Amino acid sequence: MAKQWREIYNEWEKAVAPGLQQFAASDGFRDFMAASAKVTSALTAEFERASRRWLHFWNLPAATDVRKLRQQVAAVDRELKGLKNLVFEVAAVAPAGDEPATNGSAQPARKKTTAKKPAAKRPAAAVEVS
Repeated sequence: MAKQWREIYNEWEKAVAPGLQQFAASDGFRDFMAASAKVTSALTAEFERASRRWLHFWNLPAATDVRKLRQQVAAVDRELKGLKNLVFEVAAVAPAGDEPATNGSAQPARKKTTAKKPAAKRPAAAVEVS
């Protein structure tokens, strides 16, 4: 049965293919495809604008918002990798006996701590009983 269908299809293709190839190579077909691509592009752009407005109305991120955030994260990631490489280069060049980081003086930077004062006690609120 499948062989019969294949033979029928092959006969149909032999009859139709030359006309379709000629039509596909015509200027009219190219013009139609160019106009179709322009209309599709315009409809897609309008749909994206409308959906973006609708999503922003409901305070939801649109695809363009997510795309911008992804680009920003990628830029921060590239900068962080560059800084990491710079730190490794400086660490490789620095002599082994050097102190770690300094606060601008000859003394190493120290963690600042602040002493907390004990909380003042508040008098209890007076309760009236009727």
